Amino acid sequence: MSVLVKMRVTVLLAGFFFASATLANCVYNGRSYPTGTVIGPLVCQPDGTWKQR
Repeated sequence: MSVLVKMRVTVLLAGFFFASATLANCVYNGRSYPTGTVIGPLVCQPDGTWKQR
């Protein structure tokens, strides 16, 4: 495999990894919510957890 092909594969895999990391959702009562959602005193965090406001 040439160096150019290896670089393309690496960049493609890194792109998928970072894109999926930003799409983490929080689950609350069985429903999935996007990052930044506020439910009562809780805010959905980018890592998929809920934190108090």
